[in-house]
Amino acid sequence: LAYIKWFTPFPSAPDQNNGLYKLSRLMRGGDRVSSIVPVGDIMRSIHLIPKFGDSAPREWMSETVLEDCNVFWVNSYIDGYTF
Repeated sequence: LAYIKWFTPFPSAPDQNNGLYKLSRLMRGGDRVSSIVPVGDIMRSIHLIPKFGDSAPREWMSETVLEDCNVFWVNSYIDGYTF
């Protein structure tokens, strides 16, 4: 089993400026939407890039950025076969 924290569905088209899809944490009633699913139901992972302005906030750490940042880009230029 795997614990999944869900993100919003993919928009119908990527961003016109960078060609990446933009996602945010899926919320319901102010709480993160999450669930437990069988590992066999997971098709693949994705690489998320935090969306920030001119510079990333210094308090963001790799261990907590999924909670610290609200909006992410999906890196469509990398996949699991790259590693």
